[in-house]
Amino acid sequence: MSPEVPAHAITGIELRPVTEGDYPFLRALYRSTRDPELDLTGWPEETRAAFCESQFFLQDRFYRDHYPLTAFLVVERDGEPVGRVYVDTAPGDLRLMDIALVPAERNGGLGTRLMGWITAWADREGRDITLHVEANNPAQRLYARNGFANDGVEGPYVKMRRRPRQA
Repeated sequence: MSPEVPAHAITGIELRPVTEGDYPFLRALYRSTRDPELDLTGWPEETRAAFCESQFFLQDRFYRDHYPLTAFLVVERDGEPVGRVYVDTAPGDLRLMDIALVPAERNGGLGTRLMGWITAWADREGRDITLHVEANNPAQRLYARNGFANDGVEGPYVKMRRRPRQA
């Protein structure tokens, strides 16, 4: 069962809990986020596919085992899945675990609107939002535009934090 999440007001977009039937889409989405780095490996397709399958499985299991209060959400546009948003809703900080969109939806404003929904949620509840992002990930610009600041380095990741804004 997915935790309660607040409603959103993003026209044409639906957020719903992940179901078993979403896993083929989620695997393909994960793969699309890894393709740029995999292009540098020179690996054949079967190796790339096996690597992504294994990494997706391990990530999904880790998130579900260690963050039981996470809202695992599929982002749909006009009934078609176009992304995922995972937010750990445990007491304390909201933790943005993952936000990913299919390539056709990237850099078109949907990520900004999803971040607006998450930041409004945190502001209403007076909660910080934290996230970890790879140091070379261009998504850091999206996070900075939405009020996140560098909160330290943990291994290959930059920890970012956004304090709640008062109404």
